[in-house]
Amino acid sequence: MRPFSFLSLFILTALALQGCSGGLFSSKGPVTLTEAWATDNTLRSPESVVFDRERNVLYVSNINESSKDRKDGDGFISRLSPNGDIEQLYWVSGLNDPKGLALHNNILYVADMDEIVAIATQTGAVLARHKADKAQMLNDVTVDDAGNVYVSDSQRGAIYLFRNGRVSHWLDTKRERPNGLLYDNNRLIVASFNTGKVRFLDMEQKEFTDWTEKIPSADGIVRTGADGYMVSNWNGEIYYVNNAGKNWKVLDTKNKKINAADIFYSEEQGLLYVPTFYDNRVIAYRVSF
Repeated sequence: MRPFSFLSLFILTALALQGCSGGLFSSKGPVTLTEAWATDNTLRSPESVVFDRERNVLYVSNINESSKDRKDGDGFISRLSPNGDIEQLYWVSGLNDPKGLALHNNILYVADMDEIVAIATQTGAVLARHKADKAQMLNDVTVDDAGNVYVSDSQRGAIYLFRNGRVSHWLDTKRERPNGLLYDNNRLIVASFNTGKVRFLDMEQKEFTDWTEKIPSADGIVRTGADGYMVSNWNGEIYYVNNAGKNWKVLDTKNKKINAADIFYSEEQGLLYVPTFYDNRVIAYRVSF
């Protein structure tokens, strides 16, 4: 019998480590995602999704045909059942390029190019369109406990604040292109699309603190329980990030050309909802800790 060489031992050890999570010397992620259901593909460039617990429905923003230089009015919001059936494809129409969504007190707030659109969840009626001065590409939306609405502008590099019926330029993020926003424990979590950094933002001092990085095209941010969060890479990845900032890639659909845009997590259902943009679907994944 040939003696077991050091080289053989190294190769076997490397293969074992690689099998842990698909990457050499990386550890298995703390969560796993298993597909629960997927919509049909009648959605049109779905960018964001939220779950309305009170009405037990999902709202999905559809950009449809993108219009950088003009307002085409072909964007819309769809309403879905909790199991992914499309109840109303054109629940709200007449928008332009609707992206981020957030719910507060029976109002759905929508980031639509240079406007924050308020929609009544009871009826689907557009209550108001609030213009954001000099906005270039409003993207994600989050709401704090007092009902203040924060909206990122990924093109201008800014965050706007909607409060008491008025929109104001709240923060200049300089060279970063803020995409995902999440209000969490009296702070904002901000994902930068161009740097791959996700950082904490002190809302009083307006100062950033590093948290996690190396998440390409960082997009949506959601809290998943007490111990961590998930962040999407628009190109088709989901990362789990613990409170200390260590991240693990837990989903990768890039090779299937399935994007992962502005995600939403329902703790009651244990489901992560992922709009797939060019794939024209929403996919729900069961989250196992």
